[in-house]
Amino acid sequence: MAAVVALLLLALPWICLPRHSRLHRALPALGWKLLLAGFGIRLRCHGTPAAPCSALTVANHVSWTDIVVLGRLLDAGFVAKSEIADWPIIGVLTRRYGCAFIARDSRAAAHRLARAMDAYPAGRGLVLFAEGTTGLGDTVLPFHSGLFAANARWPQVQPVTIVYRCADGTPLSPAGRRAVAWVGDDALLPHALALAGAGGVTVEVWFEESFAPQNRKHAAQESHRLIAARLAENQAAALNRAA
Repeated sequence: MAAVVALLLLALPWICLPRHSRLHRALPALGWKLLLAGFGIRLRCHGTPAAPCSALTVANHVSWTDIVVLGRLLDAGFVAKSEIADWPIIGVLTRRYGCAFIARDSRAAAHRLARAMDAYPAGRGLVLFAEGTTGLGDTVLPFHSGLFAANARWPQVQPVTIVYRCADGTPLSPAGRRAVAWVGDDALLPHALALAGAGGVTVEVWFEESFAPQNRKHAAQESHRLIAARLAENQAAALNRAA
């Protein structure tokens, strides 16, 4: 609770800061760091993030905490569902943070998102959860190619694999994965309180090799292949350890 309150206190002056000031970028990084500490989330990173000004980051999606993790590691906005823009407080913060919104029930949503991604400010990255929803984290759901951009604004795509583990780094049990994952009709507050009281987790983040997409379909297929391979590798390692 202290971490959440501290984040909100940081948000008040942050909203008033000029977008290009140093503090405008520094305060969110501090806020993400406080949230990670408050929820007992430890990070282990592998690989190197691509230059945020040119690479579209594509990650698998397990929980709302994915945003905290990647927000701490990257100077990037997020592609988010349009409903979030209307949420009290959070809506204002996400718009100010530089999120690109998509209305998933609209036929024209993908075209509007593509225009927003094309016009995204230079010098900053963008994170896409291409599954369009969250999963349990043991596998990756199909990617929606219509959410991708493959053009001069985003000449590179960097897949990122997120894996949640126990606080000591050992693999989560099926029950543990379900406790971490924010899926289905899970309410945010009860999930956050349960996670805060669970004793912490370790999140491993793999920055996979970036590549130049030929088109949206290729961007989706190659990103999915690399992330799925990493998850399968982790599953195999966990089975071998258990044996």
